[in-house]
Amino acid sequence: MNTDAPIATNRRGWLGAVPALVVIALAVIVFEAPAIGDLSEENRHEVPTLRAQWQKGEVIVLVRHLERCDRGDSPCLTGADGITARSVDEGEALAEDFYRLGLLNTEVYNSPLPRAAETEGIVFGDRGFDQDWLFKCKKTIFKDALAKKTPGKNLILVTHSSCIDSFEKSLGYASETPEYGTSLFFSHGPENKLQVHGFLDMEDWGHTLGF
Repeated sequence: MNTDAPIATNRRGWLGAVPALVVIALAVIVFEAPAIGDLSEENRHEVPTLRAQWQKGEVIVLVRHLERCDRGDSPCLTGADGITARSVDEGEALAEDFYRLGLLNTEVYNSPLPRAAETEGIVFGDRGFDQDWLFKCKKTIFKDALAKKTPGKNLILVTHSSCIDSFEKSLGYASETPEYGTSLFFSHGPENKLQVHGFLDMEDWGHTLGF
């Protein structure tokens, strides 16, 4: 009988720890940062607002560069630091999407790294300006974007997944790494606060925005 005593004690100790584990698990669930929604799916209700804000020149867009060549299995467009040759067609389709949305009232900035600069050239026709803060952006991309936003003009930023992640975290979000060419839409509101509209993958523009 005595050999059973330690087992009973250990069991009571384990059961006593269960409430604490439940509390920790609930805390993780409650405080987990949300992900930015997909404009083609759960955030489709944001599309009319996005269109209205775009017409007013109040939108900030982060665009991830096209497929980087050093991580792909396709020939490079120019060199290993740039994008793949096969991503050019996708970039030209994205250019058409932005053209249909409207680019007369926009300003474009891009990371000077080749993969972002080449993306900007294909999608926006070399109208963008190189900005070091669009690749050196671990902590400052949010405030740098707000500083560059001209009232009444949409702001398009061609950048990298790490910079997009930093931007999201500054707003309290934590999404998965966006696909190449994905665009994330925000509106510049009062008191330096941004309204999050959602993201669009390249293949979803047409059926989401009615092109």
